[in-house]
Order: sequence, then C-alpha cells, then structure tokens
Amino acid sequence: MKASERNSPAGAQTDVLTRIDRLRNEFSKSELHIAELLSRDTHAFARMNVKDVAARADVSEPTVVRFCRRVGCKGFKDFKIQIIQELAYRQASREDTGRSRASAASATHVNNATAQGIPGEVLDAAVAALQRTAKGIDRHAIEAAAELIAKARRVAIFGIGGSSAVMANEAHNRLFRLNISSIPYTDSYQQRMSATTLSEQDVALFISSTGRPRSLLDSLELAKYYGAKCVGIAPKDGPLGRELDICIDLELTQGGVNQFHPNPMRYAQLFAIDCIAYATALRMGPAAETSLKRTRASVASLHGIAPLQPIGD
Repeated sequence: MKASERNSPAGAQTDVLTRIDRLRNEFSKSELHIAELLSRDTHAFARMNVKDVAARADVSEPTVVRFCRRVGCKGFKDFKIQIIQELAYRQASREDTGRSRASAASATHVNNATAQGIPGEVLDAAVAALQRTAKGIDRHAIEAAAELIAKARRVAIFGIGGSSAVMANEAHNRLFRLNISSIPYTDSYQQRMSATTLSEQDVALFISSTGRPRSLLDSLELAKYYGAKCVGIAPKDGPLGRELDICIDLELTQGGVNQFHPNPMRYAQLFAIDCIAYATALRMGPAAETSLKRTRASVASLHGIAPLQPIGD
C-alpha cells in the first residue's frame, strides 16, 4: 500500500484485515508467511508477541515490523490493536445482524420502537433483562448467599471493568447501610492483596459479566486458600462460576439490542444484588432495621424527611 493511500481518508477507514487481503498478491514470500499465519487463527495471532510471530512464520522480527508498517500500521503494537478492534467490531456486527433479523419478525418490538423511539428500545431491553433474570434466578442460591453475608465479619466485594466494577460499588452501597462491614475492590492489585487478608469469618463476593478476568480468578483462589466463603454473580459455567462456593447464575447477553446500545446486563446484575441485599436484611431482622433507621436519620437533617422515601433507600 502506498503511503498516500494509507494516509487518505478512505485508507484510514479501511480495516487492516481488508487491507491485507487486497495486498496479498503483492506480498513477498516472507510477508505471505505472516499473512497466512494471521489468516489461520486471527484470534491466536492477536495474543502473540513479535517474537512468537517471527518464530511461527519463520521470518525475522524486523520483517514482522516492516509487514505491519506496509499494511498501514505504525508498528507491531498498533497492528495488534487494530486487529483486536476489528475482531470485536465484526463479532458485534454479526450479532447485531442476527438481532436485527429477529426483531424484524417481532411486530411488538417494531411498533414500540416506532412509537417510542430510543426510550422504547432501551425500556424493552431493560425489561427483557429483568424478566429473563427473574425467571431463571436460583432462589436457593440467593438465600444461601444472604445467610453467609448476614453472618460475615466482613465482605470483600470484587468487580473489575465495565458494569461489574460499578456494581461492586453498588453492592457495597446496599450492604454498608445494614451495618455490614464491606469494601469494594476494583483494582486488580488491591483485589489480590485484600484476598490474602480474609479468613473463615469472611465472605468474598465476586461480580463478573464473563467470569473470565484473570485478576478475579487469582483473587478467588487466594480467598479460598485463606478460608473465606466465595459467592458471586457470574455465569455458572464460566471459569469463575465453576469455582465459587455459591454462584448466582447470570449469563452474558445483550438482550436483543444493537451494537451501540449499552449492555442491559447491568440491570440483571443490579436485580441480583438487590435480591441478595433484601434477603440479607430479612435475616438480620431488628438489627437491620436499627441500622437503616440510623442511616436515614443521619441524612434527614440535610434535606428533611422526603415523603414516600423507603427506609432502605
């Protein structure tokens, strides 16, 4: 690819995988080895470093870097980033196409979207996520988790990235007002360190959309080693879910929304958190009521008593 073509607006909008396909007939033998390695398993290629690529393609490391620049990238790191972005975009586009076809068959969805526009679509996704979660959630797992949390000396809450980190803070928000000692950890280093301070008297609560982050898996292993009970809101068949003592199963899904729509998974996570918090408060009984009254009174002096505001808010 000529430099002028790479720097043109059209060239900038062409993804790197498409550029490689267009240039394939112009590649040298060494460049073809790299292109073939990429095409055999693009996902695996995206996890390799420059040494791995050079060794598996049987070329030199400088050749790999020159290849990256020839296809319009600044270097190997930029090349990998562009590949990962394109893989993510293509996956989302395929899912979006499937969802669009399914939606076209649903007169209810189409009519609601036409009548209410974006608010209607967002509402549909939120309601669908909540209904799906309410229908499939394990009541016994909720009650078992609440039993452990109500008796715990403290609860360490782990969530990282996306909605899971936000929901870790929300779980803390629900528990501290019940006078449960809880701390949210959303930094991978702090998660590992805090897991080593747990004991048989403590609970580690994990929140994860995928159940795959390495930091959560490491923290889970450490927490269990030191005797803490580990409960979580995660896919039960994922790496994290399989190791939890109690798993509130939530499968990752975008609930029939397009690629630009925020994932309604957080509605499902919030629902599960609220179920756990409510069940925990019921088990604590008078102790929870006393704590909630105190927290409500502490802020009433700031803005007065708001009509119809629940004591647990």
